[in-house]
Parts: sequence; C-alpha cells; structure tokens
Amino acid sequence: MGDIENSEPVAERISRLDLDYKIGHCRLAEPGEVSTQEEAKAIIDKLYESGVPFFTKELIQGMWDQIEQDPIQSDKILTKDITGAVVECDVETGKVDMELEYVCKELVLSYRCRASLIRELEWKYYTFQHWEPCSVNIMHRTHEWYSKSGKTIPRCGPLGRVTKTFQDKTQEWKESPACETLKTILSSSAKYHEIDKVIGFALGTMSREWVNKDGTLDTRSAWRSASQHALLLTMTEWLQERDHKEKVLCYSQDPDCSEVDKNILDEAGIEVIEDPCGWLEVDENSIVLSIAPNVPVKEIIADIARPAVIIWCRVEFNDGLVRGLTDPDSSRVRAMMEGYELHEFSPDKELFSDVALYIRKSVSAPAPSSDGRFS
Repeated sequence: MGDIENSEPVAERISRLDLDYKIGHCRLAEPGEVSTQEEAKAIIDKLYESGVPFFTKELIQGMWDQIEQDPIQSDKILTKDITGAVVECDVETGKVDMELEYVCKELVLSYRCRASLIRELEWKYYTFQHWEPCSVNIMHRTHEWYSKSGKTIPRCGPLGRVTKTFQDKTQEWKESPACETLKTILSSSAKYHEIDKVIGFALGTMSREWVNKDGTLDTRSAWRSASQHALLLTMTEWLQERDHKEKVLCYSQDPDCSEVDKNILDEAGIEVIEDPCGWLEVDENSIVLSIAPNVPVKEIIADIARPAVIIWCRVEFNDGLVRGLTDPDSSRVRAMMEGYELHEFSPDKELFSDVALYIRKSVSAPAPSSDGRFS
C-alpha cells in the first residue's frame, strides 16, 4: 500500500477518484420555444460578439447569497442564462448514489464560458427541450460513500507530510532564478501601480492523496499546488516590501482546498476563501495568479475586471474553441491582453506550466461602461 493510510482497497479508491463534483439539474422557469442546434449556437455567438458579459459580479453574488442561506434538498437556486431568462437549479445536498457510492455535499458554483456552452450543443444526447445556456450554474462537491460503513472517506494526507511538502517547495521556489527575475520585473514595471491585494485562483490542493496503480503515492499534484502557492506568497511579500506594509491581503480560491490546506496556508499568511468570493474581490488594484485551471478564469476576469498584474498561462492566438480547453484564449481574452505588457520570468514548466507575467500598460485602469462592458 506504500504511504497510503487507508484500509479501503486501492482499486476501489482509484475507481471513484473522478467523482469530485456533480452538476446540478436546471430548467427554465418559463420554458420557451425550442431552438435548433444551429439557432442555439447563433444566439451564443451573437451575444458574445456583441460584448454582453457572460460573467458579472452581480450574477455571481446573487447565486452566492442563495447558497449562503443553506438550502436543503428539493430547494431551488435561481440564476439567469446569457439571454436573461430565469433558470431554476435543483439542490441535491445529502443525496446518496448507492451504485457509484458518493454523496452530494457542499454547493459550489460551476462556470461555463462560450466554448463550453457551444461544446454542450455538440453532445449527441443533448436535447433542446430545456435549453438553458447558463454561464454560472451550481454543482455539488461529492464525497466517497463507503457503503459497508455508511461513511464518507477522507482523502487528505497527514498534516506533517503536507506541511513538509509546502515548506520544501517554498524554499525551492525562493532559491530559483525565476523567483528573483519575477521580483526584479515587478519592481521595475509595476512600481507605480496601485495594488492592495493578491488573489490566486484554482491553485489546487496540497493535501489530496492521489494513488498510482502500484499503490504508491503520486506527489506531482501536491508539488504543483505547493509551488504555485509559494509564488502567490512571493508576490505578497514583494508588495509588502514595496509599500512598507506589515500585512497585505492574500487570498487563494479553490473548492478543493481542505482543512489541512487552510491551516498550512493560513500560517503562511494566505487566506483560503470560498468560491466565489475571489471573483468578487478582483478589481483594478489586484494581482491575479492562475495556472492551468479547470475553470475559465481568463474569460471570467476579462468580463469583470482589469487587474494591475496577472500571471497565467501564456495567451495564444487560437479561436478559443479548441476541444478540451477549460480556460481558452478567446477573442475577448485576447482583446483584454492588448492592454498588458508581457514579461518572461521562466519558471519550471513542470510545476508552473507555460506561464507568463502580464502587467497593465496603464497605471490607471479602464472603466467598464454602464452595462458592464469593457471597450
């Protein structure tokens, strides 16, 4: 069994590792005419190309307010799709799937960009009887349900091991040439930007136990998460030194963060916040960090803010509709990045993917129009 501290057979644990979230069932509050696939795609494209924001703080805040009311099974969460139609989402908290052995727990938000909405139209089993193009939906975090005991199964590694991983990777990052290069670039090119917070999105969990087929522990995911949080911490420390502040707001948002992650990161000065609070915090005075997320971070940021500094995967000039991409470089993202200057700091690609540093060209940020659109 290697390092795994769990009595459940490894094969059974591996078979259910993908059951992390369950998308909620939704329907239009007032069903309208049924669209063809071509008509539905045309609606999405037209709204997107006209600049209508698919993600707004108002929409996100409204759904979060409902989740904060602790709805129970059979309750509804209301949202709006990109056309403005009201959509009802079913709450399934506490529902157990005995066949797949999972239980629906905490409610979180699901985000779908233009590429994801169009990809849905191509699913063979998709029907248009209840077409609701929701950019923000709900889903439940699922927990493994071991039917023999009737209990959920913890997936976190022990605090001591996770703490050592974070400490080791933080030290490794701080001693790297990329870390020094990053601080030098920030000091020269972002010295006049007003910045008051640092926010990381989808940086993963350091504590999740992934198991190889031979029963040994797979540490790659934990190493990546630890290294990325170390980078988040470096930007916070740089800002503290620049502004001579004892404390700077530093947030990390990822629904996968466990209590173990929270305790370790809190000790380091990073506050783990619930999704979607990070989106609500982002503004023109923010530093944003996100590396190869499974959430459309770029699309969401492009709709809601123009941060002072961004580190994320290099923006490429593709059509934004490549299959399999969860964080595509769409035309709207590319247009946003015209207002930023790209800087290379060359971190380890195994730990940080192909990321680049982007600093807003203008010290003062562009303001959106009254309807929330950025020109």
